Amino acid sequence: MPDTNPAGPPPPLPLSLAVVPDIGALDAEAWNACAAGQGPLLRHAALRAAEESGLAGPANGWQATHLTARDPNGRLVGAVPLYLRHNSDHDHWADQNWAAGYQAAGGRYYPKLLTTVPFAPVTGRRLLLHPDAPPGTAQVLVRGMETLARRYGLSSIHAAFPDNDDRARFEAAGWLTRQTIQYEWRNTGYRDFDEFLGCLSSRRRITLRRERRAVRDSGVTVRDVPGDRVKETDVALFLDLLNDLHRRRATPQPLTADYLLRLCAGLGDLATLTFADREGVTVGALLSVTGDGRMSLRNWGCRREARFLHFEICYHRTVEQAIQRGLSAIEGGYGGPHKLARGFLPKLVHACHWFLHPNLRAAVAADIAQQRPDIEAVLLSQQARAPFRHQPLRHEIAAAVTGQAMSQPP
Repeated sequence: MPDTNPAGPPPPLPLSLAVVPDIGALDAEAWNACAAGQGPLLRHAALRAAEESGLAGPANGWQATHLTARDPNGRLVGAVPLYLRHNSDHDHWADQNWAAGYQAAGGRYYPKLLTTVPFAPVTGRRLLLHPDAPPGTAQVLVRGMETLARRYGLSSIHAAFPDNDDRARFEAAGWLTRQTIQYEWRNTGYRDFDEFLGCLSSRRRITLRRERRAVRDSGVTVRDVPGDRVKETDVALFLDLLNDLHRRRATPQPLTADYLLRLCAGLGDLATLTFADREGVTVGALLSVTGDGRMSLRNWGCRREARFLHFEICYHRTVEQAIQRGLSAIEGGYGGPHKLARGFLPKLVHACHWFLHPNLRAAVAADIAQQRPDIEAVLLSQQARAPFRHQPLRHEIAAAVTGQAMSQPP
């Protein structure tokens, strides 16, 4: 079994560490054996799509620096999806203020090391372990990253969205942790969408039914295209809608047709493009990825859409599908009150940070400590506004989402 003890002993057999600058140079089956159970976006095909398309490539400030651990027989027993980053664009964890402050003091913040799923703010393992990895393999990988940073004088290492096991390992090694809020829908065993609605307050239940009826009455039809059937025309249409939305919001949109085609081909039916059509015109589209019992809502694009279309495609319909398919959760990513009102509850997600220089570490630690009470206050406030009508159910779900014991209200 993988090592789950943050302070576990070193492995009884020596491990060989290596840096691999191209995911394509690693055997897909061996990588996936280490990434098993961690969702499709950590699979070899997904990372390869990002790298070979150039999305996670040098032109965008990414340089693959994957760390691998092999046993004396040469078997891959551990790996870290690791990148040398020359900027912080699309990292999903803002550290530009840290970089500016450090560089103003005469330091060099970039390049830095980052372990993450490129362009996807999803929580999961960052220290990937084969089921038969020797005890202590995770700790060897952590020390390996630190050694790499020291050897090349890198300012910092960042682990974005580690799960609780890996977060404990990083913290045991002295890394700093910060947190923020994302949204997640959890399946508590609903038989169907109506049973889910029945758990909501009367006001929210009426609102959601009205939204679904309005979309249906507007003449919108919905079609799913699984990844292994996605064509160039589908990707072009999806990107047109995605770019249209980002232009209106004045936000950057990094995804490319090459990446999306590679991702869909690599993941097959684990990836889905969902299109909403009205009067022969496609007005909205969603990219989602499903695997290991969870669905991740990745990207939404639309034109001047039908009213409530976003809510229907991204929330109501995905919840309905998750219940039908017996999925445990839907990762909604960042967002706001509109997700909370539709049964997606706030949860804490984390990033862990290691710094070469003590002064930079101290400054970041102070910044994290200052932000933490505000984040926790927002979390508690939003949990109190959860739309579920039964207080015990609200707190049961909230505790499951946050991974923390929640006290019952008076």
